[in-house]
Amino acid sequence: MMTCNRLALLLILAVFSSHTLAAWQDDAKRYFELDEYQKCIDVAKPRQNENMGLMFLTFSHLQRYSFNDTKADKKQFKSLLSILKDKVDAGDLDDIHYFIGQRTRPYVVKHANKLLKEAFGNISDISMLPKVYKFLRTEDEKAKKLVFKTVARVLKPKRKYVRDGGTLRRKDIEVFSDASLIRGLLDNISESKARSSLLMIEEPVLQYLPEYGGKYAIKLESKITRAIQKRKRKYPQSTWYSATGDGGVTSLGSLN
Repeated sequence: MMTCNRLALLLILAVFSSHTLAAWQDDAKRYFELDEYQKCIDVAKPRQNENMGLMFLTFSHLQRYSFNDTKADKKQFKSLLSILKDKVDAGDLDDIHYFIGQRTRPYVVKHANKLLKEAFGNISDISMLPKVYKFLRTEDEKAKKLVFKTVARVLKPKRKYVRDGGTLRRKDIEVFSDASLIRGLLDNISESKARSSLLMIEEPVLQYLPEYGGKYAIKLESKITRAIQKRKRKYPQSTWYSATGDGGVTSLGSLN
C-alpha cells in the first residue's frame, strides 16, 4: 500500500509538472506575440517531441525567414512543417487554431490553415471523432466544412461494412448513436455533407428528427426510412448496426 508521504509527494510532482507544462507554453506564446522568435525557439526546442513545441518552432522559423529571407530558417521551417503534417490529428486542433488566430502574421495563418486540413485528414480512427464535435458549432466555416468531410469519410466504410453483412464494433456503435454528433449534424442539416453523414448513421437519427422542421428534415426522414427498408429486405433480422441482428451489445440495450 502506498504511504501517505509518498502519495503526497506524487501529487506535488503532478501539480508541479502541470504548472511547468502551462508555464513553457505561456512563455512561448508571449515571446511569439512579441516577435521575439529566437526566444520562442529557445523555449520550445526542449519540447520539440510535443506537437505544440514543434508548432512554435515551425512558425517561429517561418517568421524569421519571412522578415530576414534567411535560408537556414527557410530550411528549418520546411523540414519541421513536413514532420508536423504527418503527426497532427484531432488532439492538435485547438493548438493549430491558436496560430490561425495570429491575424497580423499572414504567412502563419496561411500555413496553419493548411496544417488544420492535414490534422483533419489524419483522423482515421472513429474514436477520434468526439474531439471534433465542438467544431460543428464553430464560426470558422472552413473548419466546419472540414468536420463535415471528416465525419462522412470516417463513417462511410462502417456503414458499408453493415451493408456487406457485418456487425459494427462497440466503439463504432457508441459514436454512431452519440447524441452530440447527431444533434451537431442536424444543426447543420442544410449542408449536404452533414445530411450524408446523418443518412449513414441511419436509424438513430429518427428519434431526433421531430425536433427539426423544414424540407431537409422531411427529405432526410424519407431517405432514412427507405434505407432501413432496403436493409431489412436484404437482411430481415438486421439492426442498424448489424446485418445479422447481433453484436454482443446487450449492455447497450437501447440500441436494439
